[in-house]
Amino acid sequence: MISKQKGFSLLEVLISFVLLIVGVLGLIKLQVFVDKKSEYAANSIQALYAAESKLEYFRTRSMDGSANGTIAFDTIVTQATPELINGYKVSWEVKDSMPTVISGANVATLKEVNIKAEWLDRWNETKNVTLQTMISRYSEFN
Repeated sequence: MISKQKGFSLLEVLISFVLLIVGVLGLIKLQVFVDKKSEYAANSIQALYAAESKLEYFRTRSMDGSANGTIAFDTIVTQATPELINGYKVSWEVKDSMPTVISGANVATLKEVNIKAEWLDRWNETKNVTLQTMISRYSEFN
């Protein structure tokens, strides 16, 4: 049987329309995902800068803190409340490591420092970046 029908049937149009909608919804979901990840990347970089600034502050130390612009090694301790740096909550935990007996006293010669910078994203979820390092009592500049 030969059909002389010209154009598209209603079923063909509906199927192509459904395929088009599925593709557009996939692109919208991809855009939301990319937007969320780019926001996380931007915030994590800023949080990393805040944590690094606190870490660099700890590294500007001397044996007794007498040098200009430095802090004493013994003043590097755990912070009870987070410090706000550029809108990020920066907290740190310090653990004394490698105790050494000097003149009969037990003295820590190494401190393990964990610095965490936190922020809230647009969905009110807490995100964070953590840095970990060790700081020696002895410096090449002392």
